[in-house]
Amino acid sequence: MVSAMAVSGISFKGAIMDRSNKTGILNILRFHSAWKRMNSGLAGAFAAVIIGVFPLVFRDFYFDILNFKTYFYYWVVISFAAMFLVVNAAFLILSIYLGCLRNPARGRRIDASDWSMLDFILIAGISTLQSVYPAAALLGSEGRFSGLLMWIAYAFMYFVVSKNLRLRQWYLDLFLAAGMAACAIGILLYFDIDPIGFRTLMEPAQYYMFTSTIGNINAYTSYAALLSGASTLLFFVEESRIRKKWYLFCMSVSFFALITGMSDNAYLAILALIGLLPLYAFKNLKGVRTYTFILAVLMSEFWILQRLLSPHSDAAGRMGGLYRVISGSHYLIVLVAALWVIYVVLRRIVQKLPDAHPLMRDWNRGRWLWLAFLAAGVILTGFALYDVNVRGNAGNYGGLAQYLAINDDWGTHRWYIWRIGLERYSGFSITQKLFGTGPDTYGLVVMENDYDEMVRRYGEFFDSAHNEYLQYLVTVGLAGLAAYLALLATSVCKMVRSAGKRPYVMAIAFAIICYAAQAAVNISVPIVTPVMLMLLAMGVSGEDGAA
Repeated sequence: MVSAMAVSGISFKGAIMDRSNKTGILNILRFHSAWKRMNSGLAGAFAAVIIGVFPLVFRDFYFDILNFKTYFYYWVVISFAAMFLVVNAAFLILSIYLGCLRNPARGRRIDASDWSMLDFILIAGISTLQSVYPAAALLGSEGRFSGLLMWIAYAFMYFVVSKNLRLRQWYLDLFLAAGMAACAIGILLYFDIDPIGFRTLMEPAQYYMFTSTIGNINAYTSYAALLSGASTLLFFVEESRIRKKWYLFCMSVSFFALITGMSDNAYLAILALIGLLPLYAFKNLKGVRTYTFILAVLMSEFWILQRLLSPHSDAAGRMGGLYRVISGSHYLIVLVAALWVIYVVLRRIVQKLPDAHPLMRDWNRGRWLWLAFLAAGVILTGFALYDVNVRGNAGNYGGLAQYLAINDDWGTHRWYIWRIGLERYSGFSITQKLFGTGPDTYGLVVMENDYDEMVRRYGEFFDSAHNEYLQYLVTVGLAGLAAYLALLATSVCKMVRSAGKRPYVMAIAFAIICYAAQAAVNISVPIVTPVMLMLLAMGVSGEDGAA
């Protein structure tokens, strides 16, 4: 290596140390470029394992899936941390020896999302130190293993990837490929086809509570939410025919996975996707056409699924909630047909209009109209909640009344879980309200006063709030919740800003948005959260690469 980099009889070290020598400066740049490429390669391998391997690993089927995935994640983080330490220590020692410690290239700056992650870790650390349950807060052993130690691992992953990865589109293809394998297993299990024996030794009553290589159906649909958000946006922005067909396939399968996951949290992800996509899609008539196509595919899958299963099958009997409201509507087939007709008409119009036509250029009118539509939807939803809960007119809303009527049994007892969590939070001291009771200690908090009532009323104990935001409010306080929301918001904003140069980054932004929407009624576990945070770190990474 030294002889290869010697120039005109000047040793590599001499060339490096001679700052006035152009060759020495060039060699300095090459040295730091090699250092940068090595870190980028390690960050890329780290990302590939988490998004391409981690979702599919398991050991003893569902019997220890959370434990094993948690251990596997720790093992991956520790392994890559050791490699990063060894590689960077070697380059650092070599740079000192060669006299080129200072990198002439400007490093990546700390931005708002970085500060948000640092703030969250600092707040979680304070929360752990002042917690009544410090050991549980550190390890998350009384919850879902999402204690301070896990968040430190998340932070390491975030900074290593966001500051070193050279993002390329094939990473998202790898993420989708792993996701399609997981979704295929889940969909087959929905149709009572067990391709790799996951239901071995399971009680039949639990067949539809766990699925795929993800585990609990709530975790499975939160993972499918990431896939649907990413694949839909990739389908929207992709120009290559081959890749567009691949993304269409992934989008269709992920929609199917969300529906067959049999968890109503999936519908919040779907609502966020179809509700917010027009703000990006309605740039021109082409965007309106593609959005109509996406909506037609989604509604068609609801209609098709209802006809693929026998009405007397176990899966059909367990499909309830919004699925029955949507698929059971007599107007669904009318909606499906109308969407396909509108798509065909728009397609023909787009084909005939010249590129210079105003409707084919960027325009903001469609976005403003959609914002007005969303505002009207929010107002109508608020009125419906008032009408049902205050005026008592639940009978006017048919199957939707079960979602509008707020009581302890709402959302499979979620309102009860939220109510007691808020009651406990209201009794906290000022310090606890600010910093919480310690990461992942929600179960310990509610156990003190509400355990007997939970068991008496529902025959189970809730160790999680089933609402990530309430969970953070109670466990890491208002400061921790603010830092977490800032992390999501600043990261998505950064991705939106960078989507002009690399449109596929918008796919990661919508994956995070879909996850954030369903998180309002779901929990954070080290089965899906590592994948979500890895995608977030990839999305805010500062450099692009060729597809």
